[in-house]
Amino acid sequence: MSRPLEKPITPAELNKRLLEESTKELALLDVRETRWFVQRHPNLARNAPFSGLELQIGTLVPRRATPVVLYDDYNAPDGAALAAAQVLARLGYTDVRTLDGGLQRWVTEGLPAIDGYGTLVKAFGDRARLHYGTPSLPVDALRARQREGRPTTLVDARPRAEFEFLSLPGARNHAGTELALRRFEPQGADHLWAINCFSRTRGIVGATTLRLLGRAPEAVFVEDGVMAWGLQGAPTVQNAAPQDELPPESPEQLRRIADDLLQRFGLPVADAAQLARWRDDDSRTLYVFDVRPGADAALAGTGVQQVPGGQLLMHFENLVGTRGARIVLLDDPAHRLRAAITSFWLTQLNQAEVYVLEGALSADQAPPSTATAVTGAPAPLTPDALAQLRRSGAVTVIDVGPSLDYERGHLPGALYMLAASLAPLASHAVAGRTLVFASPDGTAAARVARDARQQWPGSGAVFTWLQGGTQGWKASGRPLATAFVPPQLLTPFDDDWGSVMRVFGPRRDAAWADYLAWERALAERVLRDPSVRFRFFSAALSARALA
Repeated sequence: MSRPLEKPITPAELNKRLLEESTKELALLDVRETRWFVQRHPNLARNAPFSGLELQIGTLVPRRATPVVLYDDYNAPDGAALAAAQVLARLGYTDVRTLDGGLQRWVTEGLPAIDGYGTLVKAFGDRARLHYGTPSLPVDALRARQREGRPTTLVDARPRAEFEFLSLPGARNHAGTELALRRFEPQGADHLWAINCFSRTRGIVGATTLRLLGRAPEAVFVEDGVMAWGLQGAPTVQNAAPQDELPPESPEQLRRIADDLLQRFGLPVADAAQLARWRDDDSRTLYVFDVRPGADAALAGTGVQQVPGGQLLMHFENLVGTRGARIVLLDDPAHRLRAAITSFWLTQLNQAEVYVLEGALSADQAPPSTATAVTGAPAPLTPDALAQLRRSGAVTVIDVGPSLDYERGHLPGALYMLAASLAPLASHAVAGRTLVFASPDGTAAARVARDARQQWPGSGAVFTWLQGGTQGWKASGRPLATAFVPPQLLTPFDDDWGSVMRVFGPRRDAAWADYLAWERALAERVLRDPSVRFRFFSAALSARALA
């Protein structure tokens, strides 16, 4: 029997908890779909949409005794928050409360809220720019330098897939902390290393990091990045390839840089014995992230999450659901520079205790996986079996993965459904019909197939799912479609947070201009909330970069 829920927490009580020291653990989860989360939410909330909660929660909030507060709009009896609380209770979470009156009461009582996505990190990046005095290079100044032939090396600090999507002509590409692992040869007094991203944050962090490490004292960030470039009518590059690569730095030099950074800012280091004690500590949450660019096969199936260093900062709000947790960063033990840089930034974000692991990590030393497995799902169909079944015509394929993946490629003719509710399936769950659910790797599809079979046990319909998902279908040599018509959408794309990277055509420029205006003003708005307390290192320490 599920443990009964505790009395809902009032907005005033929750706000008091948020104002406490950031070392006290709390997971504040908005279980509405992302379209609604971006309209308004408390600054320290994480978005954990009900449609994917069961599969997400084990890694987002790994410790089952963590204090969790869930909210939706009103905390109504039939709302997402109470449904989510029942899911968490079934999964073994023991300290779960909902927000009395939901977000609407929070706002009505005058408590702080913000609109947008990734707001905490974006506000942090802009304040870091001011704190460390990182110079910017406006796009018109960059173009003028290029026309005049003044030496300027342009480096895009985004992951390769984003760089390939849309980039500036002539840019190199070294994502996140990988940039600091390169050799920066002196280029002359007038030379600039111009670091860009799509808009602001990764360009700011990249340029600031190079300057603080003494790697490239003349580094600047390209103000508003690719978006500002495009708004000026300058040509961008689609399906880009980097112009070339900066040479790698020696491991010995990288080690010296990392040691200096750790010592200069007092960034704590943990060894395997300390990690083992934390792994067995049931009173605190532990996250372990491998910040190297390539996955370590030996750690597969453990509780170590592989997130390249620069992206751990950018996606922090999607990866760390518990405020006040411990984070341990795993890197190449020869130098640990990626981990040291990531620790430098995450420590100042002031949402967790952050440690750099000294040495390597074996699978038996790693924490166990906390990912939620799907149990009780019906038997799947292989791509071959589904292809044969589709020829009979008595099958409906329903894609329940992220809408962005559906847009990029789905089985021809597949319907789309965001599985926040099974209600849209009612007219399809009829005798003689086989419903096959698909998602990128099949995991979400298995969960929906299980729930649909439980919802309509006597319907005469058959519920199953595609083994290996759309990825497996494509790997079998079968085509995916990108086109779709409105009748294929059983639900809207309510998981779309409104990324301007999905806006094309005549609407693009207005959307980009509005977004940049919003992002420039964001930090001031976020920091009106006293529960947001960044902790920047002193300027004196920052000035002691390696020569």
